[in-house]
Amino acid sequence: MRRRTFLKNAALLSTAKCWAATEPLSRFKLGAISDGFSQDFEEALKIMRGYGLRWVEIRKVFGVYNIEASPQQIQQIKRQLDKYEFRVSVIDSALYKCTLPGTKPANVEKDEYPYAEQMDLLKRACDRAHALGADKIRGFTFWRVAHPESISERVAEELVKAAEVARGAGMRLVIENEESCNAATGSELAETLRKAASAPNLGANWDVGNGYWRGEVSFPNGYRALDKKRIWHLHLKGVGCQDQLANCTETFADQGQIDLAGQFRKLLRDGYQETMSLECEFKAPGRSHLETTKRSLEGLLKVMSIALSTA
Repeated sequence: MRRRTFLKNAALLSTAKCWAATEPLSRFKLGAISDGFSQDFEEALKIMRGYGLRWVEIRKVFGVYNIEASPQQIQQIKRQLDKYEFRVSVIDSALYKCTLPGTKPANVEKDEYPYAEQMDLLKRACDRAHALGADKIRGFTFWRVAHPESISERVAEELVKAAEVARGAGMRLVIENEESCNAATGSELAETLRKAASAPNLGANWDVGNGYWRGEVSFPNGYRALDKKRIWHLHLKGVGCQDQLANCTETFADQGQIDLAGQFRKLLRDGYQETMSLECEFKAPGRSHLETTKRSLEGLLKVMSIALSTA
């Protein structure tokens, strides 16, 4: 009798765990940035598949940015995508993560790719996207200056120029709100995209955590400012802040200040159909980066399940 009860309970627990993983993934196109798990792309896909993921965002592979990977390495990546049945949500590039000529960044920032190399960088990202079956490329809004609003028109003009190049290659550009760049919050990103409205293939890579480093409650405030029809990708993480919105640090996706469950419920109501990725860039005390990323993904799936059950 005890054995039958144990087996019954084990089966129920297994079913609950299966639902917790599969139900969110049947509604949301959730993936992750692969190098959060491993620089070995195949190893990353194996781990992600174990959680039921079928989408992947590609940033660094084999220890280099994807645009620096060799043609042979790109073909290897394509074979691995086919083998593990993954689709690529976004090709990450460092587009416009540099100094805008004539400006002075508020902090000392390094241009990994100077302004003069940006269009070549974008064209290589488009090549990678074509080879790997993606239609979105991630970009930024230049290193942040003391008064970003003073150069917002110039930033918008540069984005329109880049979008024209991407459009010629059949690509969409998704611009991330990044703490170190001129559009750091949802409100700043919304204003930038409004000024670049002439580019139909230019949209948002909405990072629901990054605004906290600039004093914005990303959800609901930052999200509310954005044109929902121009949000084409999301980055998901946890952010914990001391003293309200000061001294913020990254944490597990199910911890910290962000109302991610509320964000998911609002995405459901808004009919969001695009992709999203876990972005885990920290290492928790006593854990490796891989262990931290896995724990954050588990927390994220739990939050998604809660959101779906209370929507």
